[in-house]
Amino acid sequence: MIKKTALILVSLFILFSLNSCDKIKKDSSDQKVDISENRNEDLIIKDEKGEKVLLKYKPEIGDKFNYKLVIEQNSVDKSSLQKNKEVKSTQVMELYYSNQVSEINESGIITYKIHYDSVKMNVSAVSPDSSISMSYNSNKKDEATKNKDFMLFDALIGKDFKARVTHLGEVTTLYDLEKVFEYIYKEYGDTLKSSDKEIVRKSIEDELKELIQTQFQIFPEKEIYVDSSWSLNQEAALGSFPAENVLTYKIASLNRSEKGILIGLDASLDFKVIENSIKDKATGLSYKLEDVKGEGSGKIELNLSRGCISKKDTKKLLFAVISASAKGQSARVEKKDEIKLTLELL
Repeated sequence: MIKKTALILVSLFILFSLNSCDKIKKDSSDQKVDISENRNEDLIIKDEKGEKVLLKYKPEIGDKFNYKLVIEQNSVDKSSLQKNKEVKSTQVMELYYSNQVSEINESGIITYKIHYDSVKMNVSAVSPDSSISMSYNSNKKDEATKNKDFMLFDALIGKDFKARVTHLGEVTTLYDLEKVFEYIYKEYGDTLKSSDKEIVRKSIEDELKELIQTQFQIFPEKEIYVDSSWSLNQEAALGSFPAENVLTYKIASLNRSEKGILIGLDASLDFKVIENSIKDKATGLSYKLEDVKGEGSGKIELNLSRGCISKKDTKKLLFAVISASAKGQSARVEKKDEIKLTLELL
C-alpha cells in the first residue's frame, strides 16, 4: 500500500566519466564569497521594449548554498478488486543539505560538492480494514534505520559526492558515489552479484539525479523579457502510458535588494497522455486509460546575483482511471495524487 519515494525506485542511468578535459577553475576551500547587489547585472539587458534577462546559473567557485527541501505526496486509490474501498496514503520527506561550487569549466558547466546533513520521512496508509505508518530520522539509530526502504538515506548522510550542472540548470552527471555504493553493498551482506551491483549503482545515480534536478530550474538559451513567458516540453509517463509534461514559465518580477537581483517566476504544468491504450504481450492484459487530468502550478525565485534558486513552491495534481482486461475478466483502478514541493535557501 505504501509507495516508496523517488529515491528508492529502480531505474537506469549511465555513469559519466569522472575526468574532464576542459577544466579551467578549481578550488576545494570553504571560502566565503562577497555577494554584491550588482553581481551578474550584465545578464539584464535594457532596450526600447523593456528589460530582458538571460536566465542562467553564474555562481563563483567557493559559493555554498544550504537548503531545506520538503516533498509531500497525498494519494487516494480505489480498485474494483478491493470492492472500491479507498486507500489513503501520505509521504512527507524533509531533507537538509548543501551544495558547494568546486569547479566551473570554460563551457559554464558547474561542479557542486553535495553534502546531506539529515533526512526525515513519515509514511502512512489507511484503509477501511487496516492502517500502517513508518517514521525515519537519520539523526536517530532505531528500528527504522534497519528497514531497507530507508537504506539509501543512511548511505547518503555525511558521504559527499559531486554533480555537474549546465549553466542553464540541467543536471548531467553524478560521480564520487563509491562510498554510498559500498555502504549499500555491505547492508546486503556482500551477497550481491556483479550484475546486481551494477543495477544498484545505476538506479541510485538516476534517482539522485532526479532529486537534485528539483533544485535547478531549467532555463531557455535566449533572453526573456519581464512579463514574458516560455515553454518546455518533457517526456513523462503514467505507469506504462507514454505522456508529456508541457511546462510554461513567466518572469513575473525583477527586483533589486540587499540580497541581490531576485527574479520571480510563475510556473504552470499541463499533463498530456500520448497513448491511452497498451497491451502487455507477456501477460495478455490490455490496459486502457479511461480518464486522466493532470495540472500543476508554482512560484520560483531565482537569485541572479548568487546564481541559485532561493525559493520554490510547486503543486501537482493528477487524477486517472485505468481499466485492465483479459479473457473476459476486467478490473478498474481510480487514482488521485497531490504532490507538494517546497525548497528554501537557508
